[in-house]
Amino acid sequence: MTPPEKAGAPHLTGTAALVRVMADTAYRNLFLASTAVMASQWMQRIALGWIMWELTGSTTWLGLLASAELLPGLFFGPLGGVLADRMSRKRMVLICQIAAFVISVATGIVVFLGLSTPLLLMVLTAGGGIAAALQESARTLLLRDATPRDCLPTGMSMTAISVNVTRFLGPALAGPLVIWPGPASIFWINAAVALVMIATVLTLRLKHATPAPATREPFLRQLWIGMKGASSHPVVTPVLLVFAATAFLVRPVYELMPAFADRLFGGNVQDYTYLIMGVGAGAVIGAVIVTLNAPPRPAMMFFWSSLAACLSLVAFSATPGILSATLAATILGFFMCISAATSQLVMVLDTEESVTGRVLSLWGALMRGAPALGALATGAVLDLMGYRLPLALSGLIAAVLTGGAIYLFTRSPGARPDAA
Repeated sequence: MTPPEKAGAPHLTGTAALVRVMADTAYRNLFLASTAVMASQWMQRIALGWIMWELTGSTTWLGLLASAELLPGLFFGPLGGVLADRMSRKRMVLICQIAAFVISVATGIVVFLGLSTPLLLMVLTAGGGIAAALQESARTLLLRDATPRDCLPTGMSMTAISVNVTRFLGPALAGPLVIWPGPASIFWINAAVALVMIATVLTLRLKHATPAPATREPFLRQLWIGMKGASSHPVVTPVLLVFAATAFLVRPVYELMPAFADRLFGGNVQDYTYLIMGVGAGAVIGAVIVTLNAPPRPAMMFFWSSLAACLSLVAFSATPGILSATLAATILGFFMCISAATSQLVMVLDTEESVTGRVLSLWGALMRGAPALGALATGAVLDLMGYRLPLALSGLIAAVLTGGAIYLFTRSPGARPDAA
């Protein structure tokens, strides 16, 4: 059965809801620690990407590096979703954060001592990707359980925002640190943040914890139930399909940004920093809009922001210089943030409680795996065909698919505000 708070119960909105959720100690501490964890993960990704680019000068290697981190999510994400629906979410997050701490320390030592090689970076990156994928659903549901029930849309909007703003803000912070004091510092920061998260979870006291159901069903059976729920829902299913398409065609631009800064604009790490800071600034503005509006039925906001992100990618591919590219990157970050945040909000607010972890894990697998596959494919194409035309084609194809989905969805019963 769908919980009352997910079925349209009265809720606070706007600044009143924002003040209430941030006044709750459990939610505030967990939200801030979780946001710091995700920001540090994205900072680490940027550092690894630049190190790999300096070692190889190849977009194919950048795609392989992204795949090493994100592709494990295709398996370990759903595994984490099943575990989040059947065991202690606090225990899952603790175990994964301890693993993340060890991996960050090891990577920092390798980078600091100058022992980096492409294959070693990929191995360490894959370990971090596995730890992140396993805990993603558990951490999101832990935050949901800490949210005051009369502010659930706002609290989960902020949770979704933290996932997606950190995707852009983390790299914006990482850019200057890569220049000074150097990339190794980012891995020390990541290790310190993991310790903060461990301490936060150990002291967490939840008022609304949802107990895990007692079940002895096999893993594959539970996974199948979750996938079946995600593939037959009038709102969740079309959102997941469009999200998968845009994650594969549009989001890889971020993983390949070092190459665009160099090959399109003849720049260095400073120009790379401008681009990622532009994306981060746009994401922050998008975050404010979603948080203050906190839509209880966010599907349409997702579809329109996805279409705008596709067209923004086309605009980015046509920019002649670093200033116009930074502006286009800001617009792209704005709509990519809203699209990703509202899609996750759909997963949390529109799915049945019993399978929320598994549906979230499917979303997380797409969030991590689809850009990795897209970066791998796009990286190979860019090395062969140049940089502007493939970007423009990716944006146009994604725009056509998203526009078609909007047309079909607005004519389906699931598009009605009172649809179940």
